Amino acid sequence: MNSTQLTQIRTYLLDKKLPIDILVEVYDHFISQISELQKEEGLGFDEAFAKVKNSWQDELRLYWNGSWDLHNNSRFLRKMYLIINRGILKKMLSAGGAVILALFITAQLSNAAVFRYLLTATMVLLTIFPLVHYLRHRADFDLAKKYNKYVLTYYQQSPAIFCSTFALLLPNLDRIYHNSDSVLAVFRFSQSAVGIEDSAFFWSVFLFVIFGNALVFIIQLNYLTQIHKVKPFLKFLQPQA
Repeated sequence: MNSTQLTQIRTYLLDKKLPIDILVEVYDHFISQISELQKEEGLGFDEAFAKVKNSWQDELRLYWNGSWDLHNNSRFLRKMYLIINRGILKKMLSAGGAVILALFITAQLSNAAVFRYLLTATMVLLTIFPLVHYLRHRADFDLAKKYNKYVLTYYQQSPAIFCSTFALLLPNLDRIYHNSDSVLAVFRFSQSAVGIEDSAFFWSVFLFVIFGNALVFIIQLNYLTQIHKVKPFLKFLQPQA
């Protein structure tokens, strides 16, 4: 295919409002399917392109399905987003579970004083790490702002990518430090001396800091993976003036 024909395919897919990382994959499928039709059925580009567009018509048709977000999306994108969100949830539970397992093992091997400091340090490090990771890769994260006419990847739409749980951790850091005995007691399967209401709030904070920061970091990693796939395609897009 010549450059004009490839531009036609890109323009058609951009009109379907696909995030660029997903568009790149669909673009490759279009090229492969058009090439196969040209080779196997002896069709010209226009005929083959029309036939491929028709085969994707239902999947890429934009419509509102009555959902709360009010956005027109295609059936294909909705299926992709469902797969992506399930993957994020699975990774978050795995990562958060690994942190809890590590703390559980630490509780069996250390005394109350040591565990108090290790638990508090873990909560702080979990909160700081996503921020450090974001700043370290700021140039890649800023690409979404530079090309704000497009959605480069689904992950850039999550506000979690730019934050961590600082707002929750800071006012509760003292609570985490002083309630470390509660965590130690639970991990050692002994009775906790903390009151029910205080315990419920503390455990909510404890779990949110762990799983919330796991979520942020996973979204950041997924964003960076996808943005590297997008970079070769950026030459076809118009950055913000």
